[in-house]
Formats: sequence, C-alpha cells, structure tokens
Amino acid sequence: MCGLAGAYYFKKGDLHTGYFLQCMDTMQRRGPDDQHYWQNNKNFITVFRRLAIRDTSTHGRQPMFTACGNYCISFNGEIYNTETLRNRLQPYAIPYHSTSDTELLLYALRYLGIKETLAIIDGIFAFAFYDLQEDRLWLARDRMGVKPLYIGICGDGVVYSSQYNHIIQHPFFSKNGYNEKIISLYLFLGYMPEGEGLIRETFYLPHGHYLEVAKGKATQYTYYDYPFEVNPREKIDLEKTLATSVKEQLISDVPVGTFMSGGIDSTLVSYFAQQETALKAFTIGVPDPRYNELEIAQQYAEKFRLQHFTRNITEGELKNLVEAHVQAFTEPFADYSSLPTLLLSAFAKEQVTVALSGDGGDELFWGYPRNEKALQFIYFYQSARAGRRLRLLWEKLRHNKTTELLRHWNAPSFLHYYFTTLSITGALRWLPMISEVPIAEPYFLLPDLQRQAAGNLSDIDFMQIVRKMEMDLHLQRILVKVDRASMYHSLEVRVPFLSNAMLDASLHFTHTDCIKNKTGKMNLRNLLSEKAGPELGMLPKKGFTIPMDNWLRHELKTEVHEKIMNMPARLLQYFNKEKLSCMLQLHAADKQQCGWLVWALYTLSRWDDAHHRNNLTH
Repeated sequence: MCGLAGAYYFKKGDLHTGYFLQCMDTMQRRGPDDQHYWQNNKNFITVFRRLAIRDTSTHGRQPMFTACGNYCISFNGEIYNTETLRNRLQPYAIPYHSTSDTELLLYALRYLGIKETLAIIDGIFAFAFYDLQEDRLWLARDRMGVKPLYIGICGDGVVYSSQYNHIIQHPFFSKNGYNEKIISLYLFLGYMPEGEGLIRETFYLPHGHYLEVAKGKATQYTYYDYPFEVNPREKIDLEKTLATSVKEQLISDVPVGTFMSGGIDSTLVSYFAQQETALKAFTIGVPDPRYNELEIAQQYAEKFRLQHFTRNITEGELKNLVEAHVQAFTEPFADYSSLPTLLLSAFAKEQVTVALSGDGGDELFWGYPRNEKALQFIYFYQSARAGRRLRLLWEKLRHNKTTELLRHWNAPSFLHYYFTTLSITGALRWLPMISEVPIAEPYFLLPDLQRQAAGNLSDIDFMQIVRKMEMDLHLQRILVKVDRASMYHSLEVRVPFLSNAMLDASLHFTHTDCIKNKTGKMNLRNLLSEKAGPELGMLPKKGFTIPMDNWLRHELKTEVHEKIMNMPARLLQYFNKEKLSCMLQLHAADKQQCGWLVWALYTLSRWDDAHHRNNLTH
C-alpha cells in the first residue's frame, strides 16, 4: 500500500512542484519505505510514497515507467491474479525489471488498454496511468472501493490524491466554500459519500469507476457495478471460493497476519489462512462486556491452533486515540469504531506489515439485524401511505417508539425507509432541527434504484436492493475506516470477501439462503460451524464498539461541546445554534441518545481546524 498525488493541467504553467513535494512528505505514514516524483515540465506531475510489499527492492520504485519511457504509473494497492496478467502479456515479450505487481499492471494498461485491464485484474487499487505521447491520464479505483482516490476538477485542470486534504488545499480549490448539501449527508451517514465532496469542485471517485483526462476535459466511466440480478439456480462452492480468495491474498514479501474480531467473517478468513501457512491473528478487547469478543476469539484461536495476540483497550488511552483519529482521517469521518481500529492496526503493525480482514461478509450475505427487519416491512410499504400512517399512530400509542415512528412516517417508499436505517444514531430525529440545509436526495449514488424498484417486485427483488444499498453505501464507510486507520500505522489490510470471485459467488445466493430464524449470514455460520462446532459458530453477533455515549457525557464533554458550539462561522452558518445547544444538553443529561451525531459534529469541527484551512502538516 502506498500514497499518490498529482495533477494534470489543461494549460502549460506552474506545476506547483513545491506543493506536491509537501503532499509527498505528508503521506509518509502511507508509504514509509520510499518516495519519488516525476514531472514533464509542461502539464503533469505525480508524487509517490511507498509501503513495500511485493519486490521490496528499488526495482519496485514508483512512479514506474515502461522500458520505452512513454508510459508512467503511480499505483496504490495489490493485484492478486498476477499470473493471469503475465500470461496475457506473454505475446509482447516484455523486458521485466522487477517481480512487482506494479510492473505487470503498467504493461497491461500499455498493451491491453484501460477497459480490458480493469475487466481482468483482481485486487484493491487506486492508480494514475499517464501516456506521455498522447498526453492522456487515467485515474481508477477498485471494484468495491478499498483504496481511496480524491479528485478536484476545475477549468484549470485535475488534481488527485490518496488524501482529501491535498485536494482542498491545492491552490485551485483552497478558496472554495462548502458544498452545503454534503454537510447534511455527512451528518446523516457518518462519512463523506462517494461521488461528492464537502468542498465545491472536489469529490471522492466512486468505486468501480475511472476518469479519463485529455484535451481539456475529464470524463468519468463506470466499469463495475455490483449487480441486482442473482443466479440462485447455479450451485456455487462457497468454501472453495473463499479459501482460494484467502490463499491468493496471502502473497507477500513481508509478514502477513489477520484481524480476528471473534465474529464469523474474520474467523473464517483466519481459519483458511492458517490452512496455508502458520500466521499470527490479532484481537482487541473493548471495555463493555456486551461487545467484547476477546474470549470467543481466544477459543477460536485455540481450536484452529493460531498464534493469537490480544490486547485490551482502556479508557485511559481514549484521548490519544481521538487525536490520532483527527490526524488519520483527512476527510471528516464519524464512525468512532475507528478508535479501536487504530489501536488494532498499531498492535498488528508491531509484528506484521499486511493483515487480512473479514470486512464485506455482512454486506454480501445479509448479516445485519436491519436486513432481516427490512424483510418484515416489504409488504407494509406496498400498502397505501395513508393506511401506513394510521397503523404507525396505533403502534406509537401502544409502544411509544418515537425513532421507529419517524423512520416510517416520512418515508414515501421502502427504498427511502431503508436509506434511513443506514443513518447514524440521532440523525433522523435531530438533523431536521439543527440543520439549516435540507438532507440531499438519498439516491445520489444509486440512480438505477428507482428504476429497479418500479413495478411489482418479489421479496427476493427487494432484498437484492437492500444488499446493493449495503454494498454501495454502508460498506463504503467501513472501508474508509479500515484503510485510514491501518495506513496511519503503515499497515496494509486486504479484504478476501471482496475478491472478484467472492463478489461473483455472492450472486448465487438470495436472502432465503442466508436469513434463517431471523438470523442472517447463515451460509457463513454453517461453514464456520463445520470447522469449529455449532457451539461457537452459532454464537450471536456482538459487534465492535466502545461506550462513546458515556465518554461524551464525561471525559470528552467539555472539549466536544466547546468545539461544536465554537466552530468557525463558515460552518456554523449551516446550523441552528439554539437547537444545537439544546441537543448537546439533552444528550449530556442522558435524556437523549444521540452520541453518534454529537461525535459527527465534533469530528467535522476538528477536521475543519486540522485539514481544511490549515497548511499541510506532517
């Protein structure tokens, strides 16, 4: 894993070399092993920081050029099916100078072209590929968006980077104001959504997309979109597919381990990795016993004979982790499970440079409780809205579930309802009161959803839409969290559940294969039960969280309230200060549970201080 940044200018002029050298310096944590840059003294510059994983010698240095010198690549990520690429490139008699996947990707783009290469490669990546003769640049991200790439586009050119602060502090965009509709979306979802940016003229390149830049314009293309369609009739060997995915992602010239939370997905990844090689698994315990899976993880480790390393997070470490969060996330980010993830990454980095995670299993196979709950509401939303509201009023009188009432009362359709289930705690109730700007239309990323949801749909159709929303929305927050937290400690995290083969395999399963007795992900549970026994494999999901609500009422209260109520005027203008104060006081008095929204506001204010208007810092 690495970090890249650069710019393509539409006119010859200042390349801002000094600025990009600063960018290179501030990506030291993403790439501590090497650094280099190149510019054509006309209109293109690219800088790179390297975390050496494959071919750790100087032969793997980037930016990397073809032997003819006409093509250049800066590449952050890993390509796993390198033998496939090597075989496809055999007719071209390429004079390789390294054993790195970077060189194979470079020549694949050179000889096969962008479309064919993106259709073939299996990996996690963000890259900038430049054709010197044609003066043409391509920027791309992997299918599900494991690796980041931020972009700014204006009349003067295109700027790109692995870090958002590099875009918004570039001279082209440093004076731009806020994109107000994205402030409310950030506070609703807990992260800055793809395809948009908090600062005008900037955005996060969506997963499965690439950008072509040439002749004074930039054009965005989709090359992969997780499908709605399924093929349940064709049987798939899920165990073999996952085992192969894990095996392929163990390739490395540096030590590899696994994150093992004690849950189903990361434990399966650890099990299959252990079948290939003896490796180390790392687990973090949290203070709240309701969410602490350390003991369960230890039982799995003993059963699978893993080298298991554990550590408990203490409340005394909180302050340092909060500061690390602010520095690690150069875009605002509100998922506070980043704190234990930062600690886990630092812990694992003491012994390994690569870790495999279990991320993606819940999204692929309906593992969240909200997935099963949504299944119960499909027919509810097929009735007339007036009738739905009468029923909701009756439920309100019986049970007084205010949040659930709000969730369904304002939802015109099942799709809008499910979008609200992806919001952070407190946002649904309080955002309409504290925000001076409306929440943007939820389908900014999913233009096909409305079309797919039209007409008479079966339960399977609706649940496919649920899965796609999980993949295209919620999963993106998880991937941002893990990449930023791990790369802050120069640790590469790979995601076997999101390999091309696993994405394809998931389409052979419907929710009826995965949700049984109100429990999701049963296909994976059954697989783990075969390996570890049902007494472990069928344990209920605990999750991975910390008692942030209480911390915000005690240890962090003064700091958080001060930062929110005294945020700069350029931010405060988007909020009703009186309602904001009311919300904070009610949460502090334990009369409202809206800690996640409070944390989101705090991290937004801290981000503005640390990364928006300030100069680049190390």
